Amino acid sequence: MFKNEAYIHYGYFLNIAKKMTHNIPDAEDLVQDTFIRAFNFIDTFQPGTNCRAWLYRIMKNLFINLSRKKNAHPTQSLEDYHYEKGGDTYEPDATIYEIMKMIQEIKDEYRAVIILYHLEEFSLKEISKTLKWPLGTVKSRLHRARREFKKILVNSIEYPF
Repeated sequence: MFKNEAYIHYGYFLNIAKKMTHNIPDAEDLVQDTFIRAFNFIDTFQPGTNCRAWLYRIMKNLFINLSRKKNAHPTQSLEDYHYEKGGDTYEPDATIYEIMKMIQEIKDEYRAVIILYHLEEFSLKEISKTLKWPLGTVKSRLHRARREFKKILVNSIEYPF
């Protein structure tokens, strides 16, 4: 049933996904995620209704959620932060090892939040569910973690490793 109703629209959705993402690999991932989600929730589909519209709604919601997640965690190259041009070579200001060493100096409850948010790219709500903390607690601990990390970072700059 799923194959007859849904899979025949695969090419159509791939074209739409390419327009949404402006990127073929991301479009393929979006369509694949759409069909996986549709298959997992096939029991919510009512036979005889518009399957294409149902699939489109799933894909659009996935795309919106992915966009929100990307905007919540904007990414930039590590080279933008950790390397400065010095002649023809790049000299690292701080290695990943040194940064991780600094993160280890943060209190446990703060460290968990900063790692989940900045390194694992969890949303605040996901962190709240994972750690079973109220959302306000997550927000305040993230703020405190950033403040504590800033102090550690400033001290490491004043007193090099």
